Amino acid sequence: MKELLYKTIAELTKSGKLFSASFTKANGEERTMVCRVGVQKDLKGKGLSYDPRKARNLIVWDMNANGYRTIKTDRLNWIQVEGSKYNFNEL
Repeated sequence: MKELLYKTIAELTKSGKLFSASFTKANGEERTMVCRVGVQKDLKGKGLSYDPRKARNLIVWDMNANGYRTIKTDRLNWIQVEGSKYNFNEL
């Protein structure tokens, strides 16, 4: 189930589409952001020390904060892509 959910999220957000996402942070606070995946800005060439796909993390560029953020897909509440909202709390 988690693998299917991750693949669905990856498909919906591919090719640099802007989307909104709401998720629950580790401290319990809900956060909503406008973001996109696949941004190459400000990379230092080191890369990550782990594989985010195996950890079921989504690495995104937060458009408002101008920085990278990690969204844990198991804490994702919903995403909205091209006007369609996908609620993951109902799963």
